[in-house]
Amino acid sequence: MKQELQYLREELNKLCDFSCEQTNKVINTVLITWGSAVAVFGMIIANYTGKNHEGELLCFIEATIFFTSNVILYFLAKKYYSIANSSFRLAGYILVFYEKRPSKTVKIGKNFGWELANLEIKAREIDQDKDKNRNSLYKKDDFYKIFILFSLFLIFIFLVLLSLIIFLSWDSFWAIGKTFGIIYFFLLLICVFYLTFSIYLFHIIPKYTSLKDEHSMKIKHVNDYFQYALDTGHYTPDDIKERFGDFYEKCKQYKLNGN
Repeated sequence: MKQELQYLREELNKLCDFSCEQTNKVINTVLITWGSAVAVFGMIIANYTGKNHEGELLCFIEATIFFTSNVILYFLAKKYYSIANSSFRLAGYILVFYEKRPSKTVKIGKNFGWELANLEIKAREIDQDKDKNRNSLYKKDDFYKIFILFSLFLIFIFLVLLSLIIFLSWDSFWAIGKTFGIIYFFLLLICVFYLTFSIYLFHIIPKYTSLKDEHSMKIKHVNDYFQYALDTGHYTPDDIKERFGDFYEKCKQYKLNGN
């Protein structure tokens, strides 16, 4: 049992490290992607001659790069959510099967109570000031939204520029040939897709980051393991009451309230 607990604690520490590293990974990945956009912009401008439709290609390439950064942000946000969820699930297992609620008769020492104590303290804070803590559950310093909003703005700018260039030069496009004109019109439609899909990503990414209710995630996993322990006969209702006091009832009540 001690070996399993040690292994679980090590795994939990690794997940916490991954979560901390995720912030730097997101920032570095996005900045590298944006750096490539700046590099491409600089190369095209340095060799710009006003011929061969370089302006159209520049707008399309830049919009593509910033759209790519938004897609990368989406997958990194999902990974962030997955790491957090795995951490809370592992912490819930440790809480249910290894910890006891500290009391007059249960002392910290041979028993463990760190996860349980933190979760119970948060529950008390929510109960004491529900209106205040309802908002504090959510992360407000969400740099994911800032990054994707900036990329979204630049995609819009390059879409507008590409539209102006194409429609102001429409006669010259068709003079070269129908196929050539259709290709550039198709590029314009792709940029419209970039903008539309980026707006969609801007709405769903907060579900994995800034709108993520960590307390509810923790309670959900704890309740799942409580139910599993009862289903397998590992605990009886009396065992749970003796080991966790009224904490078990509070968790069930939190779930019933739809949190």
